[in-house]
Amino acid sequence: MNKNIRLKRGAKFVALATLIAALIIFGPKIYAFAKSDKFSSPLSTPIGITLQPLGRYQGYGLDQTTAALNGHDKIAYADSNGMTLYSYEGDLPGESTCKGICNELWEPATAMDGAEPVGSWSIIVREDGARQWALEGWPLYTYSKDLDVASVGGNSPKRFGRGPKIGERGAKLAPIAEDIPLPKGWGPVLQHPASVDSFPPDISIREIQDATGLVLVGDTDRSLYVFEGEPNKDIQSCGSPCPWFPVTAPQMAASVGEFTPFARDDGIQQWTYKGFGLYYFSGDLSREDANGDGVHKDWQVARVMHNFMPDTVVIRNSHRLGKILSSADGQTLYRRDSYLFQSGSGHGQRRGVLVRPAVGRDIGTEPRCREQCDMWHPFLAPDDARPQGFWDLYTRADGQKQWAYQGYALWTFDGDNNQGDINANDDWQITWDVEPGTVVDIGTPYDGVAALYWAAAFP
Repeated sequence: MNKNIRLKRGAKFVALATLIAALIIFGPKIYAFAKSDKFSSPLSTPIGITLQPLGRYQGYGLDQTTAALNGHDKIAYADSNGMTLYSYEGDLPGESTCKGICNELWEPATAMDGAEPVGSWSIIVREDGARQWALEGWPLYTYSKDLDVASVGGNSPKRFGRGPKIGERGAKLAPIAEDIPLPKGWGPVLQHPASVDSFPPDISIREIQDATGLVLVGDTDRSLYVFEGEPNKDIQSCGSPCPWFPVTAPQMAASVGEFTPFARDDGIQQWTYKGFGLYYFSGDLSREDANGDGVHKDWQVARVMHNFMPDTVVIRNSHRLGKILSSADGQTLYRRDSYLFQSGSGHGQRRGVLVRPAVGRDIGTEPRCREQCDMWHPFLAPDDARPQGFWDLYTRADGQKQWAYQGYALWTFDGDNNQGDINANDDWQITWDVEPGTVVDIGTPYDGVAALYWAAAFP
């Protein structure tokens, strides 16, 4: 029994030239997520269910080694407060056997008022009338020993903070406590990494942040795309030079699950998924890219599931920074982040320093800016908005709700005068004059040279 819904527990110059050519031919795009009625993927989470990177990936440890490991290697489903969700091997599909004393440790993950089933998510009505979430029929729970966001089995991610105190961020290499094992039969329900049952040998699933979801990837770990036009009409559709090329299948390949080999008119044996031909995009330069998404109306990235995004947010292609988040009216969205000089660099990279949700939560809605504060405005959410996926809500001092993405409150900047401007990216506020023993507030107390900066938010 696979309890996690087939989701486990626990030549660059030429390519760049092709990408530039594609952008010249088709033009840069500002687009919302849904672009097609032909190829579709299920939403990964219903209202009130969130996504959290686990353990060290929350970003409590800011020493150089730990910071370099931050990423999205393990993502769990969580409730609206960020508490990890679990499943139990002793349950039955559509039925919870955890009752009485069991529920003192394992509390049913209850659905918010108004929440409805979506995709593989369903709601079980318990004996007391409570509405409990289930994923592909398996009931979900939170664990009473989890006290912090993204804890697993009572093991707080704060233990990865490397300072002299648990949870304190810094460069000192304090020991990290070993995991306390979970009770037998229980395990966190992960969105990523995903298993690859019923897949061809050279195709798997990965989280591609630029594509805001789980995506089919090929043998080079690069994103795959589907063509939505008529079979054998791809070349006529994309023009010359065509930046898409077919994912080839062995000549003797047989169908596997939803994957079927297709004999093209040009003699190539091509993999198809759900009846749509699969392709690579030559403008994808790394395994994290999804540069072909939104470039042409007949091609889109091959998502297995997509993550929630508010109606007021779009993804915009930026020649400087790649894909970034923007408000629907074209204003770049920013996050306020902190930086410790002991934690390594990364600002010269396309995405800059990777996000650390715990740092974003600590900074919250107080940017602590010394100047130009009146030019920054919170990106507000409607009163009826609720947490979902990587999107959370912070309540401001005036009672208004502010959108937060991957732990960071989002902002707009008055200095962006035109749609598409990114004038505040890497705008630094550095604290140099720190006397020994002086504590600097950068969202977390720190006793050294530190900084706050503004960064364009990326998917």
